[in-house]
Amino acid sequence: MLLWALSGFSMLTLETVWMREIALRSGNTAMGSTLVIIVFFGFAALGNLFGARLVSGSGRPLRLYACCEAAAAMAAVITFVLGRWLWSHLESPVAVMSHPAVAAVLLAGLPSFLSGVAFPSLAEAFVSSPALRTASAGRFYGMNLLGAALGVAAGAVWLPWWLGVKAAFSVASAVQFSCGLIALRMAAGTGRPQVENEAVPPPVSAWLGWAVLTASGVFSLAAQTLLIVWVRQILEGSVYAVAAVLTVFIGGLGLGSLAAGSLRRRGHPASRLLALFAGAGGLLLFLVPLVGTSLCLQNIALTADTPSGMMWQALFACAALLLPLTFALGGVFPVAWELVSAHVSGEGRLLGRALAANKLGAAAGTALALFALLPAAGLAHGTHVIAWGYLLLAWLPSWLTHDMKTRCTVGLGIIATFGAWRTMQPEPALGVTPQLRLIDTSIGAYGPSLVVEDTSTGSRQILLNTRQRLSGTRAALSSQRHQSWVPLLFCRKPERVVTIGIAAGISAAAALDVPVKELHSIELVPEVVQAAREHFSEWNAALFSDPRSHIHIGDGRQQLAQLPGGFDAIICDLFFPAEEGSALLYSREFFESSRRKLNPGGVFCLWLPCYQHTSRTAGTIIRTFTDAFPYAIAVRAGFDPLSPVIGLIGASGPLPMSESFLAGQLDTPWAKSIARESAFFRSSSHAMLLLICDLHSAEPGFAGFPPTTDDHPLLAWLGPRQSPAKERLHGFPFLDWIGRRALNARFPSCELGTTTSEHLLNAIRAGNFYFAASAANVMLPGDSRPESLRSQQVQGYHQRAVDLMPGAVVPHESLGR
Repeated sequence: MLLWALSGFSMLTLETVWMREIALRSGNTAMGSTLVIIVFFGFAALGNLFGARLVSGSGRPLRLYACCEAAAAMAAVITFVLGRWLWSHLESPVAVMSHPAVAAVLLAGLPSFLSGVAFPSLAEAFVSSPALRTASAGRFYGMNLLGAALGVAAGAVWLPWWLGVKAAFSVASAVQFSCGLIALRMAAGTGRPQVENEAVPPPVSAWLGWAVLTASGVFSLAAQTLLIVWVRQILEGSVYAVAAVLTVFIGGLGLGSLAAGSLRRRGHPASRLLALFAGAGGLLLFLVPLVGTSLCLQNIALTADTPSGMMWQALFACAALLLPLTFALGGVFPVAWELVSAHVSGEGRLLGRALAANKLGAAAGTALALFALLPAAGLAHGTHVIAWGYLLLAWLPSWLTHDMKTRCTVGLGIIATFGAWRTMQPEPALGVTPQLRLIDTSIGAYGPSLVVEDTSTGSRQILLNTRQRLSGTRAALSSQRHQSWVPLLFCRKPERVVTIGIAAGISAAAALDVPVKELHSIELVPEVVQAAREHFSEWNAALFSDPRSHIHIGDGRQQLAQLPGGFDAIICDLFFPAEEGSALLYSREFFESSRRKLNPGGVFCLWLPCYQHTSRTAGTIIRTFTDAFPYAIAVRAGFDPLSPVIGLIGASGPLPMSESFLAGQLDTPWAKSIARESAFFRSSSHAMLLLICDLHSAEPGFAGFPPTTDDHPLLAWLGPRQSPAKERLHGFPFLDWIGRRALNARFPSCELGTTTSEHLLNAIRAGNFYFAASAANVMLPGDSRPESLRSQQVQGYHQRAVDLMPGAVVPHESLGR
């Protein structure tokens, strides 16, 4: 049992690391992660079949297990090291190896196959009779799943957070190799088990057992896939949400397997146990949409100070929601294993075939759920389809065995469920509150995508996975357009431009206001691109009609790597810090590779939603950014105090900030047209108000923060924390955090020409006072200031800004967003 637990731990830890590697090399896409699962289960199934043949002629099955497990560990190390070497040293094969299917096979294929070969040997060594498959082997299978559940949590959070991704992989490989050594030690005194008297053959046809084994693989992985999508609506798409679902799901399967083995040892018939577990699982699956829809509207957040604390919070939340369901689903496989055949030449051979059928079904279930069931039926109705599948598994054995008691019980349950199902509401529009008017909805592999309109402001937005509000119209238009206008203002010759993160397409389309020759816009979610095309054409029509514009759907990092270099500007839109994939777009390696894609004089701009960050996470990003770019500044997108957005602009040479350069840029036709909408484009002095800080002369600086790298992507674990409002960077806390760092007149990242550093410092201070005026004008709940005091503060800050830069006056109505 210890061997099976350790084997499960090591393989699932390795699988989580493989998923990170595929995301890094081939893109953080739904297809990439799905292919890892398919390769993992598919090659393990082939190994199970091969192991079933080997073990039938082995006199020492435990020795065979030891050799295969040790070989799997060594193969994992070899493929991991070889893959990293190939990706970093070879040029021509990179394009082929970057395909997710090829990368997944290279990384996970051989280790998964060898691990699959090992499993039948344990059954051959410890299962002595067909009658003991569920009673005895259910414990082994359950322990394997419990170990696997712990491996998910360790591989996704604990080990890489403490040690880094590479070290986490090393630990998992060492544990797996230790399994082989332990088994080799045990093998010295263990041969085949003593075969006990055969039990009465199960009163069903063998085909039913095989059908249940395969179907349970399909249904269980399909259910797991949709449950991850459900939890993403509640806890966002963080590493904690996904890891918690997998941990609870796999752990619940293990507990259910242990319970099935215990009940079987007490004499309960296998067919009745199958009806019990599958029926309960089906009934509980019907409740998931009802509970999930309700929880989507609740503000359930991860608030712990440490990654371990957030992981425990996510685990408790998922356990309360999912554990009864996964417990019920866990009893299906051990019981079905007993139903397949009563007379075989060896239990190891049968287990190998049984596991192969189950795992091939699991590989198919993941792909079918994500790319067929979810788009065709929706999230709620797709969950119901799987529920009906489990009810069918519960009904078949009782019908074929003529067990009237079980048949009647299951039949009544199905009738009651059907009646309740007919009264249920249509597919719910998740996350839509009374304040939002639903315009359109679609769903794909990345979850539900809704177009909504705020009834109070009239602002139209895309709502992705309930929690992520993408772009916006009305008051939000100015800030979004500045996200393209501002970095292109500081670009000497903006001809070839890339934007990563289209969302509603407003900021990307703004780049076409500048006379660029080529614009490449990258978006991960196809449904978001479709929503932008169909419902935001009033603001982004040029993005889909201008011949200069090219749309790419896929992972931003991977798509950028595939484009030919020589860009004048690379602009990264606002990335959600809670999303696990965002960490790879904040890493030092990504910044460095992007820098190599730039022309001399080109700029890289990363927009940072400070209101979603704390000083810790923002400081980590800026530290990493300044490590990669020897010249780096921070600029603003506007004076919005509630949702301040800053752009980190980096380059390989000094950034032009002189009055003569800015005046020349603003004298162009495109800048003059923009000046009608933006106060920053009215004069060179106005443009200088955009500057917040020279990041390389900031005092205090950012060197004390740890960098985030591909091997240690800190933002994946720090970003999901929903910190208290007083810790987030907005209003006066934001001004204190960034403003006090820019009080010296040193600008090593800027090319000033004849402009004095004191003049630029005055512009920075003036911009900060305009922001302070905007912040003082906001009335928040609990604000006890009388109107006269508020007005006095706003006017005082505004006047100080005017005194510092009399040639760059920004009227009150131009503040805020």
